[in-house]
Amino acid sequence: MNLDDEWADFGDTAEQQAPPPGPPSKPPDGPKKPGRKKRKKKAQEPPPELVFPTVADFVADFLAPTVRRNLRRPTVTWCPAWWRHPEAVTRLTALWRAWEHLRHDPALGMSVWWLHHADPHLRVLMDKDAGPLSACTPEGHRAYAHGPLPVETPDAALWLSPAFSAAPPAADGSGA
Repeated sequence: MNLDDEWADFGDTAEQQAPPPGPPSKPPDGPKKPGRKKRKKKAQEPPPELVFPTVADFVADFLAPTVRRNLRRPTVTWCPAWWRHPEAVTRLTALWRAWEHLRHDPALGMSVWWLHHADPHLRVLMDKDAGPLSACTPEGHRAYAHGPLPVETPDAALWLSPAFSAAPPAADGSGA
């Protein structure tokens, strides 16, 4: 395992590289669920063209020049190799996708983006004590500030409850 790369936890070998920053690929269509009615497809317009084609472009060309922080403060940090941290990639991708969507709302879109997306994600990303970049400094990358969250296998019977199941409730309201 390569201790300099958090992606090593995800089974990467020397021959495999971490996925490039950008939107995740669409999962393949699975089997159709029985009992669901087909909806008539509306004539769909093509999605609007992206301003930034990848999350890396978004971070380099918008986020980094726009978000300016005193990185010498003892409470914040940043990693120039942010793309080497899976949580950072996921959060920054969420920021990018939300920005691309909300930019179309001329009234409140950017305010919503800052207040409900950028501010909370940046607070977590740049948290020097507990954030995913907390082992790093603005001068360089260091991996593994913290270990993965501990996980125990739950009792399989727990998932039989309708509260924890993705199955739709029974039509008679019995929950079975």
